[in-house]
Amino acid sequence: MDVGNIAELNAFLVLDTIRSHGQATRRQLAVELGLSAASVSRIVQRLLAAELVEELPGDRSPRGRTPMLLRFVGPPGSVIAVDLGGTRCHGAVADLSGTVLAEDSRPARAGGKAAGALLDCIAALRARAIAGGMPVRAVVIGIPALIDPGTGLATAGPNVHWQGFDLLNVLRDQLAEPFEVDNDVNLDALGQAWRGAGRGSHSFVTMSIGTGIGGAVVVDGHLIRGRHNAAGEIGYMPVGSGKRGTAGHPAGFEAVASGPALRGRAAELIAKGQRTSLAADFGVAELFTAAIAGDNVGMRVIRELIGHVSAAIVGATALIDPERIILDGSIGRALEPWLPDIRAAVTEQVFRAPQIVVSRLGRGATITGAIARALAIVAELDAPAQVSQQPLRSRIS
Repeated sequence: MDVGNIAELNAFLVLDTIRSHGQATRRQLAVELGLSAASVSRIVQRLLAAELVEELPGDRSPRGRTPMLLRFVGPPGSVIAVDLGGTRCHGAVADLSGTVLAEDSRPARAGGKAAGALLDCIAALRARAIAGGMPVRAVVIGIPALIDPGTGLATAGPNVHWQGFDLLNVLRDQLAEPFEVDNDVNLDALGQAWRGAGRGSHSFVTMSIGTGIGGAVVVDGHLIRGRHNAAGEIGYMPVGSGKRGTAGHPAGFEAVASGPALRGRAAELIAKGQRTSLAADFGVAELFTAAIAGDNVGMRVIRELIGHVSAAIVGATALIDPERIILDGSIGRALEPWLPDIRAAVTEQVFRAPQIVVSRLGRGATITGAIARALAIVAELDAPAQVSQQPLRSRIS
């Protein structure tokens, strides 16, 4: 996938804002998107030429000037967005304003069965869209893996058992619509830029901490992918405070801060005789609850987690100096009560600390980003020459 820049994204955002509101003035667009009047005017002229919007007179103002309203008039349709997780496959169909019309959720299984669950989810959503008279214009899929740019194969996906799986050819054989596949956290970052904590930030890092750990890096409005599409894979960062992982290597971030790692650390402390109120079958959520209640094991595990997360943020900050760090995933969002501790630890160790926030998009960040990307694909298909001279791929601002 090519990576666009901020100027290219602005054309999509203007069109998307008009679609979302139904109608808007040039001034409203400039204020809401933080763009200059000249930039909005240039973009609107291209959208008018592409016949994606029309201009109508609004109500006369008290000063006698009649504002011109812009209204979306592009063809009807819908887009499908899917977040294929390690245990669940969650999808949504949205109209061209980005409003979700229907959702589908089903178990995801390993290997080829995960691909089967993905195709069944898309088929169910397509049927819902067609029944509503909303033909599907594009499909975007987030996966807990990487697409190797050399081979085109899905790899580094242990949660779905994909190490060299030919997912793209499976999809080409089954999907008639234009489609794209991307790492789920990359799409999370796009969702943050569109409707989440990354909006208005040109440089930020999304850290998704849950059953596994992933990340996405945005610098100057560009999603950084790296030579193997593996940029942002912060789970490998050696922040384990001297602990050893497999093959004697230093423990990476995922080995000490993921859900299984936290449960394992708590079990280790309990086995050593630490008193706790935790039940025998405790989950990660119970660890956070126990820590808040003053439980010894819960407090120690979360205190250690704060140290690991702070170290990862310090490393990311030292390397790219982002404006903002966005914590996402079930564990990342659960750290909100401890944000002051994390901020203090990071501030002590870096030249200039970034803003550190938690995602407000909940579990839907990847879906939100996939919808945004799918809408951008539709914009490219409808007016590739007028709206943008380059593909609007993985574009964020």
